[in-house]
Amino acid sequence: MRRHVYIVFAMFIAVSQLCAQSFTAQVREGLYVDLRWHGVSSPMELFRKLPGDGAYRSLGAVVGDGVKDTVNRSVCGDTIRYRLDYGAGQSLETAVWFTDAVTPQPTEIQIVTVDSLADSIIVTWNPSISSDVDAYIICSGSPCVSPDTVYGTRYAVEYQTSPLSFRLFVVDSCGNPSALSPPCNNLQLNVKADSCGGTVNATWNEYRNMPGGISAYRIYYSIAKPYEWQFLDSVNRLSVHVPMPEGVIDSCYFRVEVTGLSSGLSASSNPVGVALGDISNEECSHSHQGDVDGEGEMFSLPNVLLYGQAPNDRFQPCPSGVLPSGISGYRLDIYCRTGRRVFHSENPGEPFVGRSKSGELPGGAYVYLFFYTANGVQQVKKGQLLLLK
Repeated sequence: MRRHVYIVFAMFIAVSQLCAQSFTAQVREGLYVDLRWHGVSSPMELFRKLPGDGAYRSLGAVVGDGVKDTVNRSVCGDTIRYRLDYGAGQSLETAVWFTDAVTPQPTEIQIVTVDSLADSIIVTWNPSISSDVDAYIICSGSPCVSPDTVYGTRYAVEYQTSPLSFRLFVVDSCGNPSALSPPCNNLQLNVKADSCGGTVNATWNEYRNMPGGISAYRIYYSIAKPYEWQFLDSVNRLSVHVPMPEGVIDSCYFRVEVTGLSSGLSASSNPVGVALGDISNEECSHSHQGDVDGEGEMFSLPNVLLYGQAPNDRFQPCPSGVLPSGISGYRLDIYCRTGRRVFHSENPGEPFVGRSKSGELPGGAYVYLFFYTANGVQQVKKGQLLLLK
């Protein structure tokens, strides 16, 4: 009888010790994982498994009752798993959903210039000093409209006949946006010649937010194509009235360039051509004529969704809710980064607004698959959609 009492008592002690053991993980300040344990014995070794890892990887031997594990915030929105091996072949496991609310440092646009050879407006900026930068969102106008996602520090858009104003913000891997940069616009040049072609009137808009300020606007001309630009004048105003350059036989081309006062940066306008005796001042066409995807014109497929901020708070390939003529077999699927489908619809009038059937979705990157049938052939369009909150 006494022996049975000893056995029961020993089992009670072992169970009590087991229940006293704990291993926890908690994200602190969105910067590191605070790992704590209790009731374990030495020696101890800590292991970690990040999303995409096939197995645990050792972080080395540990002592005491806890450590801080700093991880790359690119794993934001995913689960990190930990294992603590201790004693003689014993182990404890825990997991944590990594996220943060630390906004990245903003950056400013350096230059907005016109590339006349590519018929495009080029926007460049310095990278953010933040270590966790997932993408840059660039938009035009105020408020910020037509957002587009860029994974570098350069953006190009088709040239427009009116000046465009651009703003920029930084997004980290958790979808946290920085403050918007000040607006910066491209130079838009307009040139008119008199009825005899003897003089030229050139006007342009003010260039905003040149780093270090503006030193001057410089006007150049070229008598022929390909352009061979020659300096004509330098002014601190937004217009100039000058004689038609000598040597012009048929047409002459002009452009204006703005230079930074201390930065050494420069931005150019669109080139404009005028002909001798031109009284209508028909400018050079800057529209790019190329192959156009007729079906692509039918659908709206943005790559950024601003949660709860109309009109950019919905992803709907058919904004009207009605399929175009000749199109059938509509289906839209949205997947999160783990491969789980979070949205499905076969109704062109039902948009994706950053929610699943179970509720609001976290900010971050998602993948869309858009299926439709055109002329009896099924088509599929695939792309990345960034949900910002």
